[in-house]
Amino acid sequence: MKPEPFHQFDQLAVAEARKLFGLTGRALRYYEELGLVAAHRDCRNARWYDPVARRRLEWIARLRRSVPLHEIAEVLGAEEQQPGYGRALALRHLHRRRVALVDELARLDALIGDVRADGYERTAPQRATPLGAPAT
Repeated sequence: MKPEPFHQFDQLAVAEARKLFGLTGRALRYYEELGLVAAHRDCRNARWYDPVARRRLEWIARLRRSVPLHEIAEVLGAEEQQPGYGRALALRHLHRRRVALVDELARLDALIGDVRADGYERTAPQRATPLGAPAT
C-alpha cells in the first residue's frame, strides 16, 4: 500500500478516504454500519475520519480481498487491545488462507489429471437423463 500523505491532518474527509484506500462510499458506510470503523460529523454534517479510523480503514483495505470481514473485525479488535497483536492475528489468518488455496490448487491439479487420463477432454459432454428414465 502506498504511504498515506494525510497523516499530518487530524481529519480525513470521506472523498479523501475513498481515494486513499480505494473504497467506495457505500463500502465505507457498510464498514461503519458493521462497527468496523467510526466516522465523525462536522458542523455541515459531512463525515470525516480521525487517525484511529484511518488506521482501521488501512487494515480493512489491505485485508478485504483475502480475509472475511468477521476475521478483519478480530484483527481490528486485537490491534486495539495491544498494538502488534492485530498484525500477528492478520498473519495467522493470511497463512491459513494461503494453505487453503494451496490445498485447493492441488485438488484442481489432481482433477485435471484425472479428467485427462480418462479421456474426457476428447468427448463432448453427455446430457444427463432424469432418474428412472431410460438412457438414450
